Amino acid sequence: MGALTRRVLAAVLALACSGLAFGCSAQPSSGDSSASQQQSETAANAYLSGTLFAPATEAAINDFIASYGKDAPGWDGDAYVVSDFDNTTSIFDIADQCNAFQLQTMAFALDPESLRSALAASLDEGANENALWLDDVEKAYRYLWDTYGPFSPAGLDEQGQAAIQADPQWAEFAAKMKAFHEHVGDTIDDPTACEWVLHWCAGMTEDEVYALFKRSCEMYEDADTELATWTSPESIESKIGVVSCEFPLGVSVTDDVKAMLKAYSENGIDVWICSASHVDGVRAAVDAYGLGDYVHGVIGMTQKSANDIYIPAYDWETGYAWLNAGDGAWQKADSAIRALPSREGKVQAIENALVPMYGCGPLAGFMDASGDFNFCTEFDSMKMVICYNRANRKITDGAGLVGVVAVYQQESLGYDLATANAAGDTYYLLQGRDENGKRTLRPSSETVKLGQAEPKLFANADNEALLAYLKSSNLTTAEVFNTFAIRCEKNSPNNVLGIDYGYLAEYDGYHSHDGVYDGDALPMAA
Repeated sequence: MGALTRRVLAAVLALACSGLAFGCSAQPSSGDSSASQQQSETAANAYLSGTLFAPATEAAINDFIASYGKDAPGWDGDAYVVSDFDNTTSIFDIADQCNAFQLQTMAFALDPESLRSALAASLDEGANENALWLDDVEKAYRYLWDTYGPFSPAGLDEQGQAAIQADPQWAEFAAKMKAFHEHVGDTIDDPTACEWVLHWCAGMTEDEVYALFKRSCEMYEDADTELATWTSPESIESKIGVVSCEFPLGVSVTDDVKAMLKAYSENGIDVWICSASHVDGVRAAVDAYGLGDYVHGVIGMTQKSANDIYIPAYDWETGYAWLNAGDGAWQKADSAIRALPSREGKVQAIENALVPMYGCGPLAGFMDASGDFNFCTEFDSMKMVICYNRANRKITDGAGLVGVVAVYQQESLGYDLATANAAGDTYYLLQGRDENGKRTLRPSSETVKLGQAEPKLFANADNEALLAYLKSSNLTTAEVFNTFAIRCEKNSPNNVLGIDYGYLAEYDGYHSHDGVYDGDALPMAA
């Protein structure tokens, strides 16, 4: 399978096979739990040294490369890892950033009636005051369109931006759009909310969406993080009334993350991004942040088009993964993802697009939120998972549970990569960061939140209570995930903690997906 896959990919990408990177069947080297000896023997290969990753995380990354990269015994050419993008590969969210940038520049392709229709897609106008929100947004946008428009995907120039942002109607529109996004996220399920925001790009082409995201990434990459607050004016009569929203401006990929991705790539391990942001936006971010030499391909949210123009609908049938062909060129892969790549949808997307390509599941995963929990716990091929600590994830959130497991594995089970894998477990690590200034990692599991000075490990005392219970009960990793991933209220007779925990109504289970492609036809999306 490895040689065949390399030949197929070489044909698809029109590249030489010699640079491709794989190794699913490799096992940890026996009798040598550290990577130091192998590093000295393979000095030409990149390993991490002196980064701002926590010491245990940096050691695990190097051990992972030594154990599963191209110099490991048994490497057969099919190793790959999968990383979320927003708040994982990057610090902060490229989609949220682009939404703000789109409003600041008024980069829209739709007239007022069409924008309202696009924003109404995927929503029940009769529920959750959605019709009132739509009325306010359409009214403000119509005024701006008539006064300063028509608008285009290229957005206004600096002079045009200054003029429109001086008008209170722009504050009404911008604040209502951002707050409406939050409202949608609070009132419908997370995957559908991620799909809904694609509709902001209706009327654009692939290239126009790519360009919009790329401009957004480049504008804010080097800026210090700013906590912006947008409030709609009291002076403007509206149906929803005054709203206010607060969000960070500033997104970047740290040098340490770039070094890690480079190390995987140079040691024969392909890097894939699987994100709940617009797939064109993720491609743009990979290029904008200089990741093109390390990222092999991208999976993201796919939008349906008609005559090459995006419409407000999800593309279930022909929404493909993208392969990085090098030098800024991208090509669509052979398999449609047929999934919303969030939560269980990320598992489906990987199984539909990557497992047929590689013949196996991913060897490592990188995450920050509930949307990543399923793929980072369900694949039995997974050897290592790094969870970036946002210090606000409760045990009613998948990332909050993973963070507790990471601390438990190190403090109570005494795991490193080799011992975890020898026990049949994925090795989980919690990686801290500093969200202030230019945004960096921290050599710790703790995170310094935006606007704060003191590092923080967990969201609250409930995380500590779960950790204490795990330590006293000596549970296995499988027992922890299979028990505490399922939603359970504190007054339930089966609740062993006496506090709310879990967030999934159903869970396939820890290591429940074998990642083995059997050649059957891929399932169609419901």
